[in-house]
Amino acid sequence: MRNPLEIHLERDQIQQVVSLDGDTITLGRGLDCEIRLDDPLASRHHCRLERLGKDVFLVDLGSRNGTWLGNEKVDRVVITASDVVRIGSTTFRIAGGLADRLASMESTQTQEIPREQDLLHTLLAVGRTLDQEERMERSAALLVDAAITLTRAERGFLFLLEDGRTSLALARNFAREPVPTPEAKFSRTLLEKALKSKKPVLVQDAATDGEFAGVESISDLGLRSVLAVPLRYRSSVLGLLAVDHRLTAAAFHDREANLLGGLAGMAAVYLGASQERNQVRKLKRKNARLQRQLGKRVSTEVRGPMETTTGAGFAGLVGTSPAMQKLYGEMERILESHASVVIEGESGTGKELVARALHFHSHWADKPFVVENCGALPDTLLESELFGHVKGAFTGANRDRKGRFEEADGGTMFLDEVGEMSSAMQSRLLRVLQEGEIRPVGSNEIKRVEVRVIAATNVDLAAKVKEGSFREDLFYRLKVIGLRLPPLRERREDVVLLADHFLALEAAEVGKEPRTLSAEAKHALEAYDWPGNVRELRNEMRRLTLLGEHEVVRSELSPTIQEFEQAETGDPGPSHPLPERVRALEIRAILDALEKEPGNRSRAAKLLGITRFALLRKIEKYGLLHQEEPMKKEETSD
Repeated sequence: MRNPLEIHLERDQIQQVVSLDGDTITLGRGLDCEIRLDDPLASRHHCRLERLGKDVFLVDLGSRNGTWLGNEKVDRVVITASDVVRIGSTTFRIAGGLADRLASMESTQTQEIPREQDLLHTLLAVGRTLDQEERMERSAALLVDAAITLTRAERGFLFLLEDGRTSLALARNFAREPVPTPEAKFSRTLLEKALKSKKPVLVQDAATDGEFAGVESISDLGLRSVLAVPLRYRSSVLGLLAVDHRLTAAAFHDREANLLGGLAGMAAVYLGASQERNQVRKLKRKNARLQRQLGKRVSTEVRGPMETTTGAGFAGLVGTSPAMQKLYGEMERILESHASVVIEGESGTGKELVARALHFHSHWADKPFVVENCGALPDTLLESELFGHVKGAFTGANRDRKGRFEEADGGTMFLDEVGEMSSAMQSRLLRVLQEGEIRPVGSNEIKRVEVRVIAATNVDLAAKVKEGSFREDLFYRLKVIGLRLPPLRERREDVVLLADHFLALEAAEVGKEPRTLSAEAKHALEAYDWPGNVRELRNEMRRLTLLGEHEVVRSELSPTIQEFEQAETGDPGPSHPLPERVRALEIRAILDALEKEPGNRSRAAKLLGITRFALLRKIEKYGLLHQEEPMKKEETSD
């Protein structure tokens, strides 16, 4: 059994010693890390220590601020007891686990047992690490380093294939340094032969081997000893794992071939399973895309179970009108785009639902979706919310806090009411979009983030640009792609569909049978203009569900909806009471006057023979504010 790895950590002059036995040791802020770092500049999974044979590798795990060895930012490197590694303001070095190197000083008789143990530990370490690793590039480097360790080769190569072409080529040398242009360093003839072989290809001396003697690529590369093993998974060849030695003939024998074959078998199982998982994910995305195109019903989880859709397969969105079909087509075309999006629409049209559908139906579905309302907070709080802050940045900042952009890293950031941002916040947001960088409040440290930004607004941003209240450069950065959500009055054919949908949802929530709509109720709902859009419709269905049972009749609808229908049709007829007929005629007369004098209530009141104040009272009484055109500046006198 190998000695434990002793790790000495230091931060803020506080020292700690940790002793661990594992082949892989992860360092970071995450709760699942073997060594947790209380450092705000450390990533959740920052770096990893890997033990392969007598070597200890330091592997950066794609950290945001990097892993440093001296003044050099490293990706994968062998470290020794003299090396000091820095992560943010934390440093560490290894002090234990190096006693295995003493084995090389022992006699030949006592050396064999440690060597066998070392080989076994290396293979086990590779298996455990592959099980934890997700990124193919880091797995490839691990396999090449292990191949060199097992065979004592000068160089190691890994070639992966996809559709008959090389999808990844990686090479490293015995000093654990990357070898540039791997495909140019390995004979194409050898590569093709090894890929067709069902067993390891062992060449003792390529320069004199009868099969390869005279091959121009082999002589040009100066190859001597070569050992290559195909990566086979079921009936497929996934690639090739190879080692070579340019100075020594007969550097590899059957023992090395068996070891490399065992490593290749482990690698093939890992790579094959990984490819199958990727294929399943691709098929799921393709199937979802086809279902959306065919308008089938799809169910997706967003913040728990979301509603089954009744329009084009986008979760949470309901509607079959031409306006919605146009929207679905535009959404389909931009699903996989990294470009920022601005969703424009009146309040209550469902802008956040569209943003969620864009995220959860794309390849970002398993990444964060973070929401922030830009109009709900003052500048100081909004800056802290979006970009985070460090301890002591302001009164009450008693600890470091991650911002919303950092939380959304790798996923989608949804900025609601972006048109309400102040000029100062617009400037800070522009930097994020241009540079992909944020700076927490009170910190000089720049952090890089990769976020897809989707913004929403119920105001005309182009008009605000003309007014000078919204930055033109930010407008064009944000609105690479624009989507417009139609108000409910522009898709009246969806009203009953939405109403039935909401009645079913509300009934399920309270454990009742869903109510149905009478013909008169449907007519009234379709006639109404819905100034509050889908949000207002849902609230109406919630009220009807809570206060009644069985069929919904027209008289149960809110007075505003009933009065609006009467106003649209004029006199409801002699079958209705006189006060109801008078009210309907009065509403019709007011709307006619407002239409003849748009934007000037004083003149509209004169047409009606009443005062301006009386007109305002009636407009408010009958809920007609939403019927008027946008008011122009009225004259102070007639």
